[in-house]
Amino acid sequence: MTEVINEQVEKEKHIRGFGAMILSRTLDKKIITAQRQGRVGFYTPTMGQEAAQIGLSMALSKDDLLYEYYRDVPMMLHRGVPLEIILNQVFGNRDDLAKGRQMPSHLVARDYNFMSVPSPVATNLPLAVGTAFAKVYRHEPGIVVASFGDGSSSTPDFHSAMNMAAVFNLPVLFFCENNGLAISLPVEKQTKTEIWKKAEAYGMAGFKADGNNMVEMYKVAQQAVDHVRSGKGPALLEARCFRMGPHSTSDDPTKYESDIVQDGSDRDPIVVTQNAMKAMGLINDQLVEKVKSESVRIVNEKFDQQEKIPAPDPETMFQDVYKDETWIIKEEKGEIL
Repeated sequence: MTEVINEQVEKEKHIRGFGAMILSRTLDKKIITAQRQGRVGFYTPTMGQEAAQIGLSMALSKDDLLYEYYRDVPMMLHRGVPLEIILNQVFGNRDDLAKGRQMPSHLVARDYNFMSVPSPVATNLPLAVGTAFAKVYRHEPGIVVASFGDGSSSTPDFHSAMNMAAVFNLPVLFFCENNGLAISLPVEKQTKTEIWKKAEAYGMAGFKADGNNMVEMYKVAQQAVDHVRSGKGPALLEARCFRMGPHSTSDDPTKYESDIVQDGSDRDPIVVTQNAMKAMGLINDQLVEKVKSESVRIVNEKFDQQEKIPAPDPETMFQDVYKDETWIIKEEKGEIL
């Protein structure tokens, strides 16, 4: 009986993960189109990294904290962050949790254990390590996940964070979403060795996964998460994936990249995952079409709804600057409002 229950739980987990991949891709396309129409100012697409992120997310628990980076919308959707929160931030409207102050894609959702996204790459890694240190000190449950791109592995913050996490045996999972490009710089011109192998130099475990297949990604992610959660120390998990399109909506990848994975092609992680799950008997064409149509409906509905919300009131720019309002804030407020 237990085996039957576990099998059903795993089936539902995989179907939910695949649904989050479809929802994220649908949202990506909608926002990119809106940006080209002048309805959104800026966006960093996530297409091509859905399977890597959601495969890991499937292995995490509700107590785990995430220091995500600016391309982690799929993981946020899978962990229950409402579309409204994401779209409010993209529009920078009155209901945005950051009050319209952050660049689009620099999200925060603390009620769902997603911390604020800093723009300089890799600066989230030391923050994750510090949080893990605090968790150990306070005897709090859960691990800390710090996600980053391949370009971040070439920074001093990467070294500092990896070293401290290893020295203090902290419950941190460093999650490298290696899409092969740091904006326009190929990973081969950044490092001689594979990124996951760098873990050995710090005395921690390293794992490598196929980030284009959610099913396979989940299997490896479970091993990495279990390693960290069991108290064996931090780990580095590298997921090889593709960036299907520009670095951002301000970028033209055709200037430096000739092999761009196309939406719906054999290398598209949604297609790869879909084929794998069909082979396992988890989904069929009817379910896939149902998930796609429902994703389009909900994305269109929420997009139109959140787009109508006005910009933040001007007075909010003076909030959250200091704990108490200082004389200079009062003076500036009087000059502007």
